Amino acid sequence: MKPCAEKNQRAAVVTSQPGVLQVSGVLDFSTILPLRKQGELLIVEGPESIEVDFSGVHASGSAAVSLMMCWLRAACRADKAIHFTGVPDLLERIIAVSGLSGHLSFERPHRCCE
Repeated sequence: MKPCAEKNQRAAVVTSQPGVLQVSGVLDFSTILPLRKQGELLIVEGPESIEVDFSGVHASGSAAVSLMMCWLRAACRADKAIHFTGVPDLLERIIAVSGLSGHLSFERPHRCCE
């Protein structure tokens, strides 16, 4: 039996241009931790406003929501504005039913107020 092609898609986060993080691949519990650490570093070192583009994500679930919340907290600690674009429909639905829509901004940069 051949492994699923999706499972072979390596997850990555790269800076595609200043202030834009491009996320790609399959986001699951086996790929989130390295991505989390790398993304947090890019957020802290990045400009005052960060866009995180999920349009390259092939598959995601609740682990991706956890990743987004971790990056939101990293942006808050660094006093950066952050928003998420290209979020897959399934991921948006998970966020909505989890009651997190008010915390994760999809339309404009959101700066945390503690």
